[in-house]
Amino acid sequence: MTRINVIFHSVTGHTAKLANAIAEGVESLDGCSAALKQIPELPGQGPVTMANLPARKEAFAELPVAGTDDMLDCDGFAFGTAVYWGSMSYAAKYFLDTTANLYTLSAPDQPAQANPGMFGKPVTVFTGGGNGLANEPAILSIYMALSFFGVTLVTVGARLPEITDPKRHGGGNTLGAGTFSRTPGTRPSEDERAIARVQGRALAETARAWKERRRD
Repeated sequence: MTRINVIFHSVTGHTAKLANAIAEGVESLDGCSAALKQIPELPGQGPVTMANLPARKEAFAELPVAGTDDMLDCDGFAFGTAVYWGSMSYAAKYFLDTTANLYTLSAPDQPAQANPGMFGKPVTVFTGGGNGLANEPAILSIYMALSFFGVTLVTVGARLPEITDPKRHGGGNTLGAGTFSRTPGTRPSEDERAIARVQGRALAETARAWKERRRD
């Protein structure tokens, strides 16, 4: 079984819904399973959000909390975040900062060694945020951080027509799935969910092939 972890931080619940769609895409491929893991709030601090924009974490409150080991104990992972001021959320940034424990430093004057369990591992990124401004920089900031581990980045590309449809107004682009959570209508929209499912399946296909090559 190819095991994919879907690690995400969500406050209003929109990114959590995208995480579910990513997981559906993963499990649409034979021999692949997905596990949802939520990034917790900062120690001793509640959710940070705009005034009059309530946190809606009850719907996924029972999901297990993600730790840095969840990036190792899988054959690939998806990483999702709400978008805050053009970058990843405060909790997603704190979580990625803690991945320093996946490096080993034997002495201050010696090279730092990344955990070899991360080398080549397929990963992908998705976002949820407001009116969609700066989703791309947020995704790129996470890809930048993850690249230090030598992972394989899996993007959506133009795998489905919704990505390049000039008439569509919604989240999701060639870099990764997304949702414009404060625009009219149900969010994530069906198009946004469809992009996330395709992204999840693309991640699963890559992870399954990577796992088979490692076995050989």
